[in-house]
Amino acid sequence: MGVEKLKLKGNHTWKSKPGYSICVIDRGVVRFDYPSNWIVEPDEGAVHLHDRPPSVESCDLGVSIFRVPAEHVRELCLDDMLQDTLGNGRKPYQQSEIHHVARGDLEIAWLEQRYIDAEYKRDARFRVALARGPVLCLISMNYWSNRAAGLERVWEEVLRTLVFGVRVEDPTAGPVVQ
Repeated sequence: MGVEKLKLKGNHTWKSKPGYSICVIDRGVVRFDYPSNWIVEPDEGAVHLHDRPPSVESCDLGVSIFRVPAEHVRELCLDDMLQDTLGNGRKPYQQSEIHHVARGDLEIAWLEQRYIDAEYKRDARFRVALARGPVLCLISMNYWSNRAAGLERVWEEVLRTLVFGVRVEDPTAGPVVQ
């Protein structure tokens, strides 16, 4: 999967807030808005976005798609799966409750952990969301706590604009209207 930045046609139907761009993964299986000046890097089955060149100082936002048969997706408990994604790498001193968002056929469960980074001895935050629709989508964001105010707005915009399953035939024109 490569990253392409495309010039939109004059009559395109894409809309995002000023200063934001639209990330479309796998021809519209997953779509969301992100700050236009962020760096986008493809990975195997994922996309990584950074607010500055990738380094220990950058905010790292990762988005992965998991294709699960539709009949199994609805049976899965989002809260349990979200907890299972946390692993043991961080030792949080605080963890939020699980937040829930429901829009149409899209369900999102997310939480935040606050921890002291073991290597850098700095206060850090980790947010992770699991979104369910026609596919499962895992979104994670890791950043230093002293940068939280601006970066939390980005997280909110990613979740607010998250859309599944709007097929895109021509990425320069926007989604297919049926």
